Amino acid sequence: MRAFLLYFIAFILIYVYNGRICPFVSTLSAQEIGFVVFVPLAISYFFRTVLYAKFIKKQKLDVQAVAIGWGDFLLFVASGLSIVLFNRIVYGFPFFESGLKIFLGALTIGFFVSVDLALEHNRKVMRVAGNMEWTYALPQVYYPITTKFFLFGTITVLLFASLVVAVIARDLYLLGSMSVQVSKVHILLTRKSIIVDVVFIMVVLLGFIVNLLYSYSLNLRMLFKSQTGVLERVSRGDMDDFVPVMTSDEFGIIAGHTNTMITGLRDRIRMMEGLKVAAEMQQALFPKKQVKFTGVDIAASSVFSDETGGDFFDFLEKLGPEKNEMVVVLGDVTGHGIGAALLMASTRAYLRMQAEYEYSPSDLLANANRLLAYDSYGTGRFVTLFCLHIAGENCAMKWASAGHDPAIIYDPEKSEFRELKAHGLPLGVLPDSEYEEVCCDTLRSGNVLVIGTDGIWEALAPDGEMFGKERLKEVVRMNHDKPATEILHAVVDAVKVFQDGEPQLDDITIVILKAE
Repeated sequence: MRAFLLYFIAFILIYVYNGRICPFVSTLSAQEIGFVVFVPLAISYFFRTVLYAKFIKKQKLDVQAVAIGWGDFLLFVASGLSIVLFNRIVYGFPFFESGLKIFLGALTIGFFVSVDLALEHNRKVMRVAGNMEWTYALPQVYYPITTKFFLFGTITVLLFASLVVAVIARDLYLLGSMSVQVSKVHILLTRKSIIVDVVFIMVVLLGFIVNLLYSYSLNLRMLFKSQTGVLERVSRGDMDDFVPVMTSDEFGIIAGHTNTMITGLRDRIRMMEGLKVAAEMQQALFPKKQVKFTGVDIAASSVFSDETGGDFFDFLEKLGPEKNEMVVVLGDVTGHGIGAALLMASTRAYLRMQAEYEYSPSDLLANANRLLAYDSYGTGRFVTLFCLHIAGENCAMKWASAGHDPAIIYDPEKSEFRELKAHGLPLGVLPDSEYEEVCCDTLRSGNVLVIGTDGIWEALAPDGEMFGKERLKEVVRMNHDKPATEILHAVVDAVKVFQDGEPQLDDITIVILKAE
């Protein structure tokens, strides 16, 4: 309907324009002028409907508007040329004095009509874009809105200037063709004619410009609503929709980047959900029940710096010759995230499997290392681990270490600390590593044994200072008379206070054994 209306308006404007601008056409009757203008435009409109049904409608949605714009413009060019050729052949009108002006008028009106119809079709496409398969990638070619407005303004100015020149040339031609002396009256009439024609052209062009600006604003509003609608849904957590990339300007670029963002957020959410499941599974690997050992109060905790971590602890219990014995292991896998969590799970499994057959800490580490090195050798990943065997009513201890910091024992009677040192490479470095086993020590009444990871003493304050082992020892000393759980909480809280809001860069894992 809009196309028919614009073609009809174009017929009226070209009809009026030809009669006023071209001195030769003005010699024809109104019926002749109407016939000369109507027939080419009617044929062009007929071809338009055929082209749309046969070709344009079958094109991709994102190129249909451009095809319509160029198609209508070329049809108006063809109509203008047809009028010029008809006048030349039938009436003998000269090209430069008549045909060029007529063609210029048809070209100008065709430019505005074709742009308007292209914009109107764009709106139709936008209304159905959300329900159809569309492109969501960044535009291959970038045409800024500023460039479009610059070209539109430049073309409009050039067309207006050309039409004004045509008007002046028409009146100068009429003055030059007069056989009598040009009087002041003729000059005044010519001036009036020029003013009237220029005003007519300005009004027509202004009407077209206002119409196109309004039409373009409707398109921009639809593009804006399309993008803000999707972004509002994204802000509510709904990422089912993308923004159709319907232009090659700033809106198309923003839409493309928005879709890239949505894709990234989808991947991020999937990854976070996977990490959440991994974190739940990893937490399930930690001891689920309170570990009990005659004469010893036990507490343990692990605080990850990420969704998943590489620290772990475990208590390997088995009825052996002593009837009251246990192996405590605490490890730290290099790195963070899923990779560290997988290596942690493998290490735990290897240790538990070996614990079914061996109780010696050095044998536990050697056998687990051989299995772990088979999987991780050459990857650069390894595990530091401290293994403590405690047995009997007197809490006799023997231990081994795979490159881990020694455990510390606080003796309140002497008010001093001692370290449980042992030598050995981290697990997974060399498959044939051997581990030193150290004995014998006992956990006497009131003694507090602490096994931890470097996330405790390497925690950073805002000024970059480390928490350090001396602060850890001071916290243990000040809370040694409390239950193991309270000592553990005191250490963790002291680290958090020391960090003063700084992000936790490493996992914090600690095991407390207090002899009763």
